[in-house]
Amino acid sequence: MVTEQTDAATQTSRGARLPRRAVLTGMAAAGLAAGPLRPSSASAAPGRPDASADWAAFERLVASAFDRAKLVGAAVAVVSGDRVLHTVTLGARSLSPRRPVTENTAFLVGSTTKSMTATMVAGYVDEGKLAWDQPVVDAWSGFRAPTAELTRTLRVRDLLNMWSGIGRDEAMDFHVSGMTAADVVRGIVNYPVIGPPHTQFFYNNDVFALGGYLPLLASGVGLDDLESAYEHLMRDRLFGPAGMTGAVVASDPRGVVDEYATGYGFDLKPKATMSPYASNGGSAPAGQTVANLTDMAAFARLQLRQGLSITGARVASAARLAECWTPGSNQPVPPGSGSDIVTSGYGLGFSVDGFRDGTRVVWHNGALDGFTSYVGFLPQHDLGVVVLTNMNVYPNGTTFYNYVLSSLLDQRFGLNPRVPELALAASDAALAGLAELGRQARPVDPKIVEPYLGYYEHGYSLVRDGGRLHLLVGPRRLTLVAMPDGGYVVAEGLLPGTRVKLTLDADGHRQLELVEYETVRQISRLP
Repeated sequence: MVTEQTDAATQTSRGARLPRRAVLTGMAAAGLAAGPLRPSSASAAPGRPDASADWAAFERLVASAFDRAKLVGAAVAVVSGDRVLHTVTLGARSLSPRRPVTENTAFLVGSTTKSMTATMVAGYVDEGKLAWDQPVVDAWSGFRAPTAELTRTLRVRDLLNMWSGIGRDEAMDFHVSGMTAADVVRGIVNYPVIGPPHTQFFYNNDVFALGGYLPLLASGVGLDDLESAYEHLMRDRLFGPAGMTGAVVASDPRGVVDEYATGYGFDLKPKATMSPYASNGGSAPAGQTVANLTDMAAFARLQLRQGLSITGARVASAARLAECWTPGSNQPVPPGSGSDIVTSGYGLGFSVDGFRDGTRVVWHNGALDGFTSYVGFLPQHDLGVVVLTNMNVYPNGTTFYNYVLSSLLDQRFGLNPRVPELALAASDAALAGLAELGRQARPVDPKIVEPYLGYYEHGYSLVRDGGRLHLLVGPRRLTLVAMPDGGYVVAEGLLPGTRVKLTLDADGHRQLELVEYETVRQISRLP
């Protein structure tokens, strides 16, 4: 599973190389019928009286950024509570055969699922079936945290706010594809405790997933039935009532929806290459939704309409959603980012950024192999934006949605005027960095790597296919090339440019280090 959760200012300021967590781990009138997305006349936005005339300029900016970032496909929607203001579809949902992105193209939206799950849970809180401050163990007696004290005191809200005090090895995100929901829920008891609750923000997919499963567990659903029950729960409690008629809980759209995007990432040329669909295993509530632009626009509008959907259904109350949008933990905003963000925090399944003029952007992003997504909305200004791409988060999935969001903020409110160009500059630098690695790359020497071919801890295997060296883990194939310093680098796959070392440990055992991720020992050689 790939997760991504850092504030917009931080993402832009970090430039050409995102940290590990940003790559793994991981933005009204009742009774309106859901219809096809199409541009509408927008009323003048506060602070920019001629905003309704800016759509052509906005679309040109987005298209230009799309081309500069060398993306494959993208879909963008700008909405208000009562209408879709504008949409842009760009590029291809598939390169072979080449097929265009449309408003009905389904994308994997990754961790934006968290905001959907939190909205669903808010409905249960409205009904009195759960309470935000209720101890988890009172809702489900089978809950076990890493310590007896946490088991006794951890609350429902603590599962959703990334403030539980429970840590997790972030490298596990490489290995979740084979995990079931039961594995996830049972495994939390073995996770490290990093501190008391409400003291340290830690983005924990599995703890959040438990929060999404909690309504089912509280009603007596067994661990082995959680995955199918959650799929039906989201369909019945969120997707259907919200007018998200194309959305499904799935990690692979093939055979599930009629029109879907293929995911892509960059190699070291840099050129877009196809990515395999990756599963996040049993952590579905944290990041396993397939949805199209129509669906995501309906979700953004649901938030702007304070829980009243475009179908007229009440999914959650305004009061419960307001609690979801209220940040608990706060993350520092780094200096020199060019952003006008002054505060940034995480609520219940939503991030919240505060700007210098008092504007709030409530949002979530998402990433899975070959896909990056964003949904965000400005409650004070009745404005929302959705960005879907079939491109890896690194090197430019994040920079593209930052560009789109900040261009809209600049047009409407004069906010973040420097960020669009900074985002594109970060994309340029990252692509140039990949190209430089490509120029340094050398063929792999079969004699050197031969002893290291085989099976490793945590499900890794290192294999040769003709003259190519591949690191395999779950559905992922990371192609490696040799570098002048004697190491290797990922040339194709989820983590382009990541260093890999093949060495002997202190005991003489062969080991493989995926630098900044994890080091694993060889278990056996290939026969």
